[in-house]
Amino acid sequence: MKKVFLITIFILLPAFLFAGVIKPGVVITKENYKKYLSELKRLFPVSTKIWYIEIGLKNGIVTIPIVKTKYFTPSKGYMKATKKYKGKCKIGPKKELIGWIAGTPFPEPKNALELAWDAYPEISHGTSSDDTGLNPSWFGLYSNVRFEKYFIWNHFKKKYMGRTDNPPIPQMEEALTKGITSKESFVIVEPFDVKGFSQLRIRYWDIGKPDDAYAYIPALRRLRRLTGLDVCDPLLGSDAMNDDFEIWRQKLNPKMDFKILDTREFLVPKTYTKKIEGQLLRKQGPCFQVEWELRPLFVLEIKINDPDYIYSKRVLFIDKKEGNYTIYQGEFYDQRGRLWRACVYPSIADEFHRGTTGHRNIYGAVYMNCITRHFTPMDIWPEFIVYNPEKVFTIKGLLKRTH
Repeated sequence: MKKVFLITIFILLPAFLFAGVIKPGVVITKENYKKYLSELKRLFPVSTKIWYIEIGLKNGIVTIPIVKTKYFTPSKGYMKATKKYKGKCKIGPKKELIGWIAGTPFPEPKNALELAWDAYPEISHGTSSDDTGLNPSWFGLYSNVRFEKYFIWNHFKKKYMGRTDNPPIPQMEEALTKGITSKESFVIVEPFDVKGFSQLRIRYWDIGKPDDAYAYIPALRRLRRLTGLDVCDPLLGSDAMNDDFEIWRQKLNPKMDFKILDTREFLVPKTYTKKIEGQLLRKQGPCFQVEWELRPLFVLEIKINDPDYIYSKRVLFIDKKEGNYTIYQGEFYDQRGRLWRACVYPSIADEFHRGTTGHRNIYGAVYMNCITRHFTPMDIWPEFIVYNPEKVFTIKGLLKRTH
């Protein structure tokens, strides 16, 4: 037994001695990644291993430069609201959030459900703020590294509750009269064969009230009302669906169970302080060339407990250090328990005009089918924009943008 033990140590010792240590200053490439492979597997979620190691590194599309972790606070308005309303929220008997007005409801979450409400995209300003627009934005479809096709769209989202930076603060009239938390819309402007395809979604605070969702299909010249499962349909044959926007757009409901699986360091894309251009290598593959940093994250499991829903559970990777609980990545499992889809933000940007409108936003998103290795990267830059709701939250107004 002792001899076997010594032989095992002799075999494994070189791996420990020569394994690479991932720290700021290291650049991992196609040529040296095997040296760091054990650490990369530990520091990456499963879907990132598929996307960035097996697709990006092995094909020489990207490198992984490691930089020093830098933390940024949320906007002044969001921080002020969090402080002002601290201690006023509680969880109700149906897992509903009671007493929330604006800011982070639980600055120091004591359990998984409180963390879920902190990270909930209708509340968190981690990836979008009061008035956000993508105008225009590109997304493409890839089978492994092979480019298939692209779309260009305009995308808008306005929060009606929990506003902290742009008047009216903290909520708009329709939040008071109709319980609307947000409105979101998009319209495809290229290519010609799907130009004019549009969707509109109105979200309500009451977790028992279904959202209103509509789609305009130009080929039929018909407006279609979407049901709950329709928002799980892939967008134009891509790997993205409406309920996966902002990684977790599915409405929180009483059926769900929440559990914190882990709290530890992961490698995540760097937080940038200005717009970065040209990072998407559209002709080479679905990977963004960005810098990476080590951050402590919560790993939150959401069991959906609905056999009629497309997923059995979601696993979310949520920033532990910052006050707005940004979701960096999500992994989604089918009803058989297999890892099916995932979404990751290739980079987060701390908005460069931080005076009165400072906030954090995403630069890019990658949706992936982990079984088929099909990818939908989105080359986007959400920004504060001023717009008339009648022109972006009606199908008629959206269609005017395509002419």
